[in-house]
Amino acid sequence: MGNRRYRLVRELGRGGMGAVWLGQDTVLGRDVAVKELLLPGNVPAAERAVYQERVLREARIASQLQDPAIVTVHDLISEDDQTFIVMELIKAPTLDESVDLDGPLGVKAAATLAMQLLNALEAAHSAGVVHRDVKPGNVMVPGKGTAKLTDFGIAQSIDDPRLTATGTLIGSPAYMSPERLAGGEAMPAWDLWALGATLFYATEGRGAFDRPTTSATILAVMNERPVPRVTGPLGELITGLLEPDPNRRLSAAAAHRLIERALHSTGSELTQQLEPVEPPAPAPVISGPMTVDSMVMAPPVILPPAPPGRRRPIALILSATLTPLFLVGALVLLYFTVFKPMLEGAGLTGPESTPAMQPVLTLGPGGDLPYDGLRAFQKDCLKWTPAKGAREIKTGDEVGCYLEHETEVLDTFPANFDTEKDVPYPGTAELTKIGGTGCTRTFLSSKVTGQDKEKTLRYWVVIPTEEAWKVKTENGYRRSSRIVHCFVGKADGTAIMGPLMQS
Repeated sequence: MGNRRYRLVRELGRGGMGAVWLGQDTVLGRDVAVKELLLPGNVPAAERAVYQERVLREARIASQLQDPAIVTVHDLISEDDQTFIVMELIKAPTLDESVDLDGPLGVKAAATLAMQLLNALEAAHSAGVVHRDVKPGNVMVPGKGTAKLTDFGIAQSIDDPRLTATGTLIGSPAYMSPERLAGGEAMPAWDLWALGATLFYATEGRGAFDRPTTSATILAVMNERPVPRVTGPLGELITGLLEPDPNRRLSAAAAHRLIERALHSTGSELTQQLEPVEPPAPAPVISGPMTVDSMVMAPPVILPPAPPGRRRPIALILSATLTPLFLVGALVLLYFTVFKPMLEGAGLTGPESTPAMQPVLTLGPGGDLPYDGLRAFQKDCLKWTPAKGAREIKTGDEVGCYLEHETEVLDTFPANFDTEKDVPYPGTAELTKIGGTGCTRTFLSSKVTGQDKEKTLRYWVVIPTEEAWKVKTENGYRRSSRIVHCFVGKADGTAIMGPLMQS
């Protein structure tokens, strides 16, 4: 570094296309972190300017954002076709390093972290900037003082077009919102969802969507609804931020209110930590051809490397490989959501009922629930109870699991998979056996929390009528009319204030 003001002392870390150095400001006599842009040798000369512009934009964005939880940019230096960004030095571990070493955060610590990060994101959003890479590895957590959100390297101004048209994305898919994976435009809601996933990690010690493979991770983000084991306002905050629909996702203002409640909560509103769960197997790092969007500087790594075996979010470049990933993932999803439940449900292994099981209900024309079918649930908690002649479920009956509700979706599985053939109706007795066995298995499993479940809880089995079974579509028989539905609620019929079902 030819600039005489800053002297590079030693390298602190290297990742992506950048190196981070411990530097010394010889004018002010202070230590600083210096990001050095490193371009791959095969980058065409015409593209080098684009890479340079991306880094310059990162520095400009970060220097304009004023918040205690955002790393401060001190200076920008370009010389001899090299670019350096001089920033404040944060002597602290990242959130994933801290959790790996010291375990999950408590309620007050997590709520404080949530408040600091939310303030930082609001400052960025007010300036028209979406961070796009909020995750535990980009959050520095000092022992004292404010947490710091680092690496606006892939931040994108809401009003600015992309520098290139490569169409690629980079980031950790376990911290990328469903609408982002679906190819939507950058919006603040992306960061709010990623904040929820980061807080889930902070309080659970594991990622909500971390899976052994990239395709499985993507499918988990797109299809699963994780339930945090913390209850009260903090749990409601995490659940609300992880709402898949960005239009229904918790707003920043609502998030602030829940954070305030969590910071001042006592007694019953404090967290209820359950026994630790086995973390998922570490996911492999997926690599691919370098693209413009892979020019992301690694956040400053101040502490020595974490011990071997620590979990890291999956790094991903989504490009032309996305289609085969989805195809592989679709097969995985088909197995776990159709074949496996069908085999388990029809295997008739285990008890067919318990004292907590309610009389079986029929769904469809001529049944106890005489409407065509049950809606595709966007939320697993309902202001609705199964009963003969019960009204049809409406959109407003689906609520967050930390809001007052009556029942929760216990399970759903196909009673018959072959919808292309005219399979005879098995009869109510056979379907009762299939449905009772499948719902009972789930009810007795660890997916349902609480002790003395057979005394404190009750569950319902809903099977199709013969008329519903025979409903035919253009391409075969309607699969949704051959589904067994299971619901669970409190035995005394009182309201539920927190999730009964674990993720």
